Amino acid sequence: MKMPKVLKGFNAFVDGENQYGVTVDITRPKITRKTEDYTPGGAMTEMTVVHGFEKLELEITSKGYDADMLKSMSSSISGKLIRYQGALQEEDGQEYRVLRGEARGRIIEADPGSDKQGEGGEHKFKIALVYWKETLDGEPIVEIDVIGNKAAFGGKDEREGLRAALGI
Repeated sequence: MKMPKVLKGFNAFVDGENQYGVTVDITRPKITRKTEDYTPGGAMTEMTVVHGFEKLELEITSKGYDADMLKSMSSSISGKLIRYQGALQEEDGQEYRVLRGEARGRIIEADPGSDKQGEGGEHKFKIALVYWKETLDGEPIVEIDVIGNKAAFGGKDEREGLRAALGI
């Protein structure tokens, strides 16, 4: 029987700075293909054409007030380097597998939440990404490079032919 790989813990590094103890939540980017539906003449059903991907976003929530992240807001499109590292374990084993994510982008939203007496609060940051790469124990799972026009799944770049056809 196949057992699920369960996240037992995670950490984040923002521009190389270790966020262990501060980061309480990370929402990795949702990967959604940008599509268009159409019905060709004489066809019995709609078909879907893929045009690329929807915008990639990463969200980080810090415990308390995170002045360092707020001060680091940059207008550069790839201004932040974020590395995510998680420890996955299957319940029928003792070993941990390493899930890594590497992202580049800029903070587009900083939400300090509400201030309440006696509560530490949370600071939420939304980052618009131009790069996302995810690996499991070093094996490539997904890599999307918006600026480089690359989309690879399992190490196979599905846009390689497109770049060649465009001369880039």
